[in-house]
Amino acid sequence: MSKNSVRISTKQPGIYKNMVTGKYDVKYCYSEVDPLTNEKKHRQKWYYSINSYKEAKDLLACKKNTSERKTCEKFTLQQAKELWNEKAKANRYSLISVRNTDQQFNMITKFWSPNLAIEDITESHYLRLIDSCREYGYSEETIWNINSCVRKIIKLAYKNRCISENPLDFWDSPRINTGARKNVITKEEFLLLDQFFSNNEFRHLGRNNYPKYRLLLNLLYYTGMRIGEIIALTYSDFMSSDKPGEKIIRISVNKSYNSVYRLLKDTKNHKNRVIPLPECVVEIFNEVYRDHLQHGGNENARIITWNHSACRMMIEKACKTTGLRTYCCHDFRHTYISNLIRLNVPLPIIEFVSGDTQETILKHYSHMFNGDELLLLDALESM
Repeated sequence: MSKNSVRISTKQPGIYKNMVTGKYDVKYCYSEVDPLTNEKKHRQKWYYSINSYKEAKDLLACKKNTSERKTCEKFTLQQAKELWNEKAKANRYSLISVRNTDQQFNMITKFWSPNLAIEDITESHYLRLIDSCREYGYSEETIWNINSCVRKIIKLAYKNRCISENPLDFWDSPRINTGARKNVITKEEFLLLDQFFSNNEFRHLGRNNYPKYRLLLNLLYYTGMRIGEIIALTYSDFMSSDKPGEKIIRISVNKSYNSVYRLLKDTKNHKNRVIPLPECVVEIFNEVYRDHLQHGGNENARIITWNHSACRMMIEKACKTTGLRTYCCHDFRHTYISNLIRLNVPLPIIEFVSGDTQETILKHYSHMFNGDELLLLDALESM
């Protein structure tokens, strides 16, 4: 169009009379959201040389109606999230799962508009989201959770036929290093940690807290329980056998404690289980229980009254004092399950006491120990 063109406005906004050509020009204004920046951008498009005023009005109306209809027909991220909320309510998902998903979705909407249509998301947008999360400073574990949130709501939208095809089938999953360690604690290292809590004292309000920390350490090592499950334990969860002549003490694992929200919840995977205790752990528990009763306690009270952070810091302190590498609470669970595999305990039994599936057990906890290579070579030599 020549720069010398002169247009005169008409009664209809967006339609102009071109005084040079004698015809009508149409300016169609619309807006779109950039999925990378989450910014709303205003666009405009011109249509020139429309023969009559009626044709110009029809064209403009057609463009507006098509845009509105197209927007309404597309299923957005927000709608997919609301669909997930309905599923969570119907299936009675834990409050923790709902809150975590809400937090992850809020993180996603820092970079994507909640009204972004799922059909408009490309693999390039998806990978750029992961890069943007890293640039923002999120940890790899947080990015892994964000990625899982994106994928689960899109998968649910496709499952409910809200989108015609599943874009996840055409995207490569980004490589995210959660930094998961697979540390196995040796028996010698465990004994050093056990002696630290046994031979030292840490008094608070006139009472030595180290016996409870020693019980925590032994439960981590000899039961493989998750730290939230141990914190949720009460004295009544320790059960003695009813069978004559049997002196087995078992723990009933039926709940977990979330320190962030300070509430009890179901165990992970909703798998309640019963774990037998070796005699050395029973003796430590009896010592703690006797002290609890002497101070007027009851069996329904929680044994470990500290949160996750306090337990983690105490384990780290013991590792540092004894000269060991820093172990986390999950390293004890990894050690427990790995040792059971090494001792040829049948997988169904490991599955029962750990609360994990056999697939997860083999994937995450089965690996070579020191000396296993020699065992393997001996077996090959005998073939």
